[in-house]
Amino acid sequence: MEDFLNSLATMDINRGIAILAVVGFGVFAMIKVFGHMKDGFGVFNVRITGIVIVATLASILAVMNPSGESAAIGILGAIAGYLFGYGTKD
Repeated sequence: MEDFLNSLATMDINRGIAILAVVGFGVFAMIKVFGHMKDGFGVFNVRITGIVIVATLASILAVMNPSGESAAIGILGAIAGYLFGYGTKD
């Protein structure tokens, strides 16, 4: 715990605010997902929960390492491709 607090103390204040904003939005999104969810974890409920978690963590990675943002953008692009590529058969 002390290592975590020390790393927060040496971190740039703007980066810390950005991380808190991303985590706050992720928590807000999960609350809304669970609020709209019907009973049980169906296929779509698991997918949307996973997408919110992965997008939040990828955004945190992008904030932590601004020079390596292409990896986080690639993950977010894969999520978007999955969402737009999902469809029903004719």
